[in-house]
Amino acid sequence: MTGTADSHCSDGHCSDGRCPDGRCSDERCSDGRCSGSRFEGRAVASLPSSPWIRCFHPKPAASHTLVCFPHAGGSASYYYGLSAALDPDVELLVVQYPGRENRLFEEPAASVAELADGVYGALRPRLRRRPAFFGHSMGGVVAFEVARRLESDGDGGGVPAGDLAPYALVASASSAPSVRTARPAVADSAHGEAEADDAVLARIMGLGGTRTDVGENPELVRLVLPAIRADLRALAAYRVAEGAAVRCPVTVFVADADPDVPPEEAYAWAGHSTAGSSVHVFEGDHFYLGGLPPTFLALLQAAVRHSRPGTSHA
Repeated sequence: MTGTADSHCSDGHCSDGRCPDGRCSDERCSDGRCSGSRFEGRAVASLPSSPWIRCFHPKPAASHTLVCFPHAGGSASYYYGLSAALDPDVELLVVQYPGRENRLFEEPAASVAELADGVYGALRPRLRRRPAFFGHSMGGVVAFEVARRLESDGDGGGVPAGDLAPYALVASASSAPSVRTARPAVADSAHGEAEADDAVLARIMGLGGTRTDVGENPELVRLVLPAIRADLRALAAYRVAEGAAVRCPVTVFVADADPDVPPEEAYAWAGHSTAGSSVHVFEGDHFYLGGLPPTFLALLQAAVRHSRPGTSHA
């Protein structure tokens, strides 16, 4: 679930809060239904809409596209504040997993591979340029898998394989794929329906990814728990092929007091990129990025604009 309520268009097609039905007259609308606006010479109508992708602050003149992948149990509107805070040259697209917000009544994905396939299918036709990826927690491995699909892709119609693959990947509070694969398999009872509702919520809220008032609303708990459970099961079952790597640089953000991802696990991402990696250690816990610290924003946008190997502490 998210840290903020989703106050935007309920149908998932429109980024303008004034639009109740997806038929928006605002020229900034990115949903592909408006006829008056243009993106880099392309009519907006040529850009397909999808419930998988949200764009809260369209920036037609932006020179960089950053695609954000939420954490387990997370949804797109958690990153509304980040979208608003980015500089004018960086436009944010946020992935919306099934089973939450405007996709609340869809079946959640059963695996990371299913999520990656769905994101890939929706994102590829939506991209206007090579993007940068940002994935927090579970989002880091989903972003990694989508990047691998885009790198090996060709549409058979003149677009070279990998032409829309990300040029940078930022993995935040996310154990490297090889680290997750090396962990013992987790029994279904640990992440499945046998676990009590309060235990599932305690685990997610303990990391800081869910509003503290969620547990006080039984109806809301009933609505959000299926997606949370599905995400946890998918992440626990995730296994990566030996030697799997992306061709773009990987920048790793990790917090020094994260109970879920020890800083030493961040360095294992180096084995998953053929273009080098960098590690930045922040003060805080698993959701160190809450409140959007200036250092986080600066380093994220620096990684979007250019990525360099190395290690630093923020």
